[in-house]
Amino acid sequence: MALGLFAEDVSFDYTPLLTEIVELGATHVALVIPLYQEHGGSTKLGLHTRFSPTLSAIAEAVRSAKRAGLEVTLFPIVRLLAPRKANEWRGTLEPSDVDAWFRSYAELLGDIAAIGAVTGAGRLAVGSELSSLDEDRPRWTKLIERIRAVYGGTLLYSANWDHYRDAGVLDLVDEAGVVAYFDLRRPGGPADLEALTRRWRELRSELGAWRKRRGQPFVITELGYRSRAGSTATPWDEGQGGVPDLEEQRRAFEAFRVAWTGGDPADLAGLYVWNWYGFGGPDTTSYTPRGKPAAEEIKKLYQSM
Repeated sequence: MALGLFAEDVSFDYTPLLTEIVELGATHVALVIPLYQEHGGSTKLGLHTRFSPTLSAIAEAVRSAKRAGLEVTLFPIVRLLAPRKANEWRGTLEPSDVDAWFRSYAELLGDIAAIGAVTGAGRLAVGSELSSLDEDRPRWTKLIERIRAVYGGTLLYSANWDHYRDAGVLDLVDEAGVVAYFDLRRPGGPADLEALTRRWRELRSELGAWRKRRGQPFVITELGYRSRAGSTATPWDEGQGGVPDLEEQRRAFEAFRVAWTGGDPADLAGLYVWNWYGFGGPDTTSYTPRGKPAAEEIKKLYQSM
């Protein structure tokens, strides 16, 4: 399960959420750490004083997760404070000075890696969905060499669902991750369990063939659906509004479970559901399964793996 370290209160205690994650049957948690830069052309990244956890808060969250019996992945993601256009996000970064961006990112990632080494976090994501930059093998090679010098755990990279075949950085890490916001249907198309399952079986076949060619463990780093009508057509859509639909969210997870049960167990080394953080409940349209029928479906998914 992914758990965003998104609380604006620096003293926020994530222990109750971690306890809930254990009760679902999860064995691993990805602690999501938001890193901020001004916009897609910026070269300086940092931990935001309001929207990011402090380094000490990250360390305490790792310790809390381990006390709860969970294996920990540190999962930093880049966010933009003031995007210059509607479709500018971490997947479309165009730093004005690419070397400066990598230096800033490496410094921040090095701090997180050091925390992982001290606290015993088993995995570290060196990046996620950085599609416009993740084919730059020379710069990633230097960065990853620096990270391995301070961190001895497993390194993974989380490639976007529409770019994973081209992410050269995957050749440099231990595990290949994919953010799995694949569309399961066309807008307006059938959203019944049979249709959604058929689509996930097609995707499993494609991902399995890709995994075999790579010869590398494959992890789904984000599997998530909003409890909103239409979420299976555009799982990546974080836009505001929409009509709550708890059943479409639940069916999406059921379809994944049915499609991925059985077959070659090597097809999938693990997965992280996105995202347990948030109030949840029947009247919300967010990704969190908390307080929604999807939570029971996720329990069944964990039991089947």
